[in-house]
Amino acid sequence: MFEVRRSLLQTLVTEHRPRIISVAIALAFSSCTHSSWRLGELTPAAMPPGDVMTPSAGSADATLPPPLLREFRGVWVSPVEQGEWPSRPGIDAERQKAELSALLDRARDVGLNAVIFHVRTGGDALYPTRRAPWSAYLTGRLGRAPSPGYDPVAFAIDQAHARGLQFHAWFNPFRIAPPMAQARSTAGAVATEHPEWVVRYGDELWIDPGNPAARRAVLDAILEVVDRYDIDAVHIDDYFYPYLEEHAVHRRVRHGHHWRRITVHEIIRFADNSTWRRYGVKQGWTDRADWRRANIDSFIQQLYTEVKARKRWVQVGISPFGIWRPGHPEGITGLDAYSEIYADSRKWLREGWLDYLAPQLYWRVDAPQHRFTRLDAWWHSQNTMERHIWPGLFTAGAATRSGNWPASDIVAGVDTLRALGDAAPGHVHFRLKSLLQDAPGNVGDLLRDQVYTETAVPPASPWLGAAVPALPRLFPPPGSVGAARPGERPARQKGAPAIEVQPGDDVPVRWWVVQLRDGAGRWTTSLHPGPERILSLALPDGSAPAAAAITALSPAGVASAAARVPLPEN
Repeated sequence: MFEVRRSLLQTLVTEHRPRIISVAIALAFSSCTHSSWRLGELTPAAMPPGDVMTPSAGSADATLPPPLLREFRGVWVSPVEQGEWPSRPGIDAERQKAELSALLDRARDVGLNAVIFHVRTGGDALYPTRRAPWSAYLTGRLGRAPSPGYDPVAFAIDQAHARGLQFHAWFNPFRIAPPMAQARSTAGAVATEHPEWVVRYGDELWIDPGNPAARRAVLDAILEVVDRYDIDAVHIDDYFYPYLEEHAVHRRVRHGHHWRRITVHEIIRFADNSTWRRYGVKQGWTDRADWRRANIDSFIQQLYTEVKARKRWVQVGISPFGIWRPGHPEGITGLDAYSEIYADSRKWLREGWLDYLAPQLYWRVDAPQHRFTRLDAWWHSQNTMERHIWPGLFTAGAATRSGNWPASDIVAGVDTLRALGDAAPGHVHFRLKSLLQDAPGNVGDLLRDQVYTETAVPPASPWLGAAVPALPRLFPPPGSVGAARPGERPARQKGAPAIEVQPGDDVPVRWWVVQLRDGAGRWTTSLHPGPERILSLALPDGSAPAAAAITALSPAGVASAAARVPLPEN
């Protein structure tokens, strides 16, 4: 991804009612029978009108919430190339936590609903593991743990979920990040433990995808994160085999009776001769390029199969280079990822070896060859398994002072994708640093004020589980007043109203969606982690709502009917 960014940069240059409180909500429940507290268990004949809602736009009933707006709004977060977190290596753990919390606040406030968080930038880890040394991006030294000790990934997941943000764990599978000196001498580093798996390419070290044991180790490292953490997705980008580089070669050539020295630039060859002979030629392969693609295909297929065997609901997302091959569609030119980095991303999409594809459409909407719109349409035309296609946007291009890429073009890109009418729309911004308040172009504020004016819920993935959760079961919150004597009204108390919620059946609840209406008829939406049982019903200003409804989302994002919270009248 960062290699693509560098090449692109080179191209660019040539809601008010505080009187309603939890006690009053409990009294509203007490006006029903005990069983009527459990709204999800009521028969239609016994159910108070409107407790089960399948709302439709334009409904005359002001207590019915609008349909859930579905759109994936993601952003990449990485320490690489002076990234957004941590601000610099070596800052103490408490400052790291504070910085990350502020970044996640910003992601939520802009209107995003997912962070794609770099957990392994290469042969390192931003979490404790025996499979790799601690990342130098955390402490300034490869293998040195944060102080005081903590698990940055566990912290990031908890903080993201608390803000209604999905957490996608991002891996670079085969690249080993520099510096090479540390990579070759640090205990636990792959280059130290298994030098036979490692190939030097230019100034970097790479794990050879042609070695089956090396591929297995990379896969196991990803699966360890799936097993250990409550992630929403595994995400890998475009680092498979390296993008081609050149180096200078000095030669002596004869010119007449004299010799002279010349310098030529040649493409660096990936030094996998030994694995090619052992695992390619000996197994009947005759074309090294086909064999290299087969190595990556095998890795992708195994990754998808084994993630689903552990946690079916955890998505697998891949972000390839935006062009599969030049000429697809006709007239498109550019880098050939199929032949250069041996990434047959069209095959992975067609085979259904992923849940979402985020092709890096890092061109302006009005770019030559109309690459942005035509490539998006082409990727959709190849989507025979009906997976999600959520293009990557080069938002970083607009967060510069050059003026070559106006912030309005990012808005236009989102509007263009929405206009195509995808039933499960979405997109991903590269990168969160570009959306901060002090970033040039004010892209984040522009998106918040003009594009993300309503909260969106990520689209469902029914192929990961089509079961529809039952209506949520609602109860007065613990410690609230359950009833009042006939003819009496309880004294109003200060504090934000709340409700206790339970799943209506055995379909797991990944998220609760809380929809609240203020006195002016405006609805707000928020997401809360499924394990939560006490949900706040406070409007953004802290006041109580005029109407409230709660929807359950399954791990695959499938929504229940909305349960209306019985609120007392004023």
